[in-house]
Amino acid sequence: MNDLTHVPYARPAGTMVTGISTQHTPVLAASVNPAGNVQVHKRTDGFAVASAICGFTAIVPLVSQVIGLAFGTLSLARIRRARRAGIELGGAKWALTGIVSSAFTLICWVGIFVAISLIGSSLSHSVESLNTLMPPTP
Repeated sequence: MNDLTHVPYARPAGTMVTGISTQHTPVLAASVNPAGNVQVHKRTDGFAVASAICGFTAIVPLVSQVIGLAFGTLSLARIRRARRAGIELGGAKWALTGIVSSAFTLICWVGIFVAISLIGSSLSHSVESLNTLMPPTP
């Protein structure tokens, strides 16, 4: 028989739950392989994955990247808070990936908008200069 006494909230089949201790953190996903070893799967913070998705996609330019930056910083704060409380919460690499990709994409979008506005103002100035040199013929 498998000994699952070291896994929080694990109990033999057919027993009733009389009280749940609040001292342990719940296991979100655990599986027992054929050798009888318990494998606990670490949960990944959803905000971290959402941050990476927003960073790599530009569904709504600028808005997606700002949301990606916010989700990434929020996720890192949640992961740090969970680790201080003794809870294993993954996703720090996803959050960092989201922050870096969101920041890079945001800088690229701002650069594109600045370049377009500079080109537009330059063309407008060129058209005004040509109009003064060569007045339109009636």
